[in-house]
Amino acid sequence: MSRKLRLLILERDGYRCCLCGRTARETKLEVDHKIPVAKGGTDSLNNLWTLCIDCNRGKSDLIL
Repeated sequence: MSRKLRLLILERDGYRCCLCGRTARETKLEVDHKIPVAKGGTDSLNNLWTLCIDCNRGKSDLIL
C-alpha cells in the first residue's frame, strides 16, 4: 500500500481509530484492511480503515 493511499485513508477517517475513536495525539494509528489480503481483501478504499495500534493488534485476522 502506498504512502499516498495511507494518508488518504487517515485523512478520510479524521486521524481517528474507527473502533475506539482515539486520535493520533493519543496513540499510534495504522491503516488496516477490513478483510485481510490473505483472505481475499484488496487495497480498495472501502476495505481500508484507520485503527489504533491496540485495536489493530486485538483484531488480528478477524473480519469485522
